[in-house]
Amino acid sequence: MDTILIWILPTIGGLILYALINAGTKAPGLSLSNKFASLGILQGKTLKEITDVCGNPNSYSSTIDANGNPVKIIQWMAAGYHIVLLFDANDICLGVSSETMV
Repeated sequence: MDTILIWILPTIGGLILYALINAGTKAPGLSLSNKFASLGILQGKTLKEITDVCGNPNSYSSTIDANGNPVKIIQWMAAGYHIVLLFDANDICLGVSSETMV
């Protein structure tokens, strides 16, 4: 009986520890994802409306679309979540380029 407990208790403890660490590392991403979800449809919203709810982005870059118009590529990242939004020259969201939830 004691031999079984020597193996079972650490195994159960390890599984519980794994679950807690896994949940803790994904919490920031889940929080950021929920903030974006609370905004509903992002297309048409201003960059300010989005940053007021979701905070400042982690990355800015730009490109030119097929019609020669400038497009801003703005990204938000947190452990377990990444979203890329496209904005026009007036900081109006054109839509979601990609979204990843791990």
